[in-house]
Amino acid sequence: MPESQTGSPAFSRRLYLLSATFCFIFMGAGAQQAYLVPYLGRVTDWSQVQCSATIALVYLSMLIFRVVNIYLFPRWSDRRFTIVGSLTYLFFTLAMFAVPYFPSYGFAMASAFLWGMGGAMMWTGTAMQTLDMADKAGGRHGTGIGILYSSTHLGWLTGAIVLGIIYDALPVETAQYLYAVAAGITLIGNILAAFIPATGQALRETPSLSGLLEMMVGPRALISGLLQFTAALGYGLVLGVFGKYIEATYGAEWIGRSIWLYPAVRMVLSLFGGYSSDRIGHTPVLVIGFLAGALGLEVTIAWESPFAVLITVATLGLLSSTVPVVAAAMVGDASTIQRRPLAYGIVFAWRDLGVAVAAIGASILGLSLDLDAAFRVFIYIFTGCGLLSLYLGRFAEQRI
Repeated sequence: MPESQTGSPAFSRRLYLLSATFCFIFMGAGAQQAYLVPYLGRVTDWSQVQCSATIALVYLSMLIFRVVNIYLFPRWSDRRFTIVGSLTYLFFTLAMFAVPYFPSYGFAMASAFLWGMGGAMMWTGTAMQTLDMADKAGGRHGTGIGILYSSTHLGWLTGAIVLGIIYDALPVETAQYLYAVAAGITLIGNILAAFIPATGQALRETPSLSGLLEMMVGPRALISGLLQFTAALGYGLVLGVFGKYIEATYGAEWIGRSIWLYPAVRMVLSLFGGYSSDRIGHTPVLVIGFLAGALGLEVTIAWESPFAVLITVATLGLLSSTVPVVAAAMVGDASTIQRRPLAYGIVFAWRDLGVAVAAIGASILGLSLDLDAAFRVFIYIFTGCGLLSLYLGRFAEQRI
């Protein structure tokens, strides 16, 4: 195997095909998430909480199927997980295109539930392929996952800009064409996924319920999951309330200007965070991410300006870019190949719960509390998790 410039074996080209696949899928179906809540508010008479609940259900479904998929499809290959899961991203964009013609809230929620199941499947299959390639590239799990995440956010950044321009330009009567464009872009990623080389039948460990519970309550898995949960609160905050908050306070044109910054920061810092975790360890990267998220929210409270919102979005991007990359790298470092899918599912199910809680919870808080008070709650949570990250370092040698 050829060597990289660092002297370690180079990553397989399959990693770059997976990264290109994710780039296009998140350029379409991924980026539309930032506009979903305001879009549904435009084309339906659903309440703010109902619109936010659509996003929340996606991540609640992912939470369930992160683990359940391992038991339902224990012999499916990682490649099949990626391909089948990616098709649900395409389906969701088509379903949202149909909402103005078929404004059924039940259909929208069913589509969200299916997307969550497929999203869990796609991420598991792709993450396992990436960690396997990192094993063969000198155990550089953080760097490998960082490459995948950076490509994902490059797609989301591009999609946020393109879809933002379209969202601003389209009148309410033709707003659904936003989703026609998102579906077309996503389809390119689906086509690329078909060219992923065969990975063979997977051998995934499926322990009994008692064994699963034992994995879940282990200190390293439990603390890592809690950190994922709280980091995801920042991601859910962007999806659930920031779009509406920015549009109402500063105008619709600022949605695109702020939302594109979030994946831009994640694109750069996912790779840097993954590389840093390989070089200096997991704990310092986690502490920096959480403290930056807390500081960013403080800026929005203290300074009433759209530029303050940009700073906050950037720091939330820093938080959301480092924590999941480090968590995935930790799974690669601390689990056997057979246990990785389940360990990954357990840790990242906490992330999905965090996004769901923030997406719907922030909207509810925004209805009953001053938004500054809601943001203050997140500041305390992020600061506490910075301290919890230090405690996690005590379990650096523990297996998941």
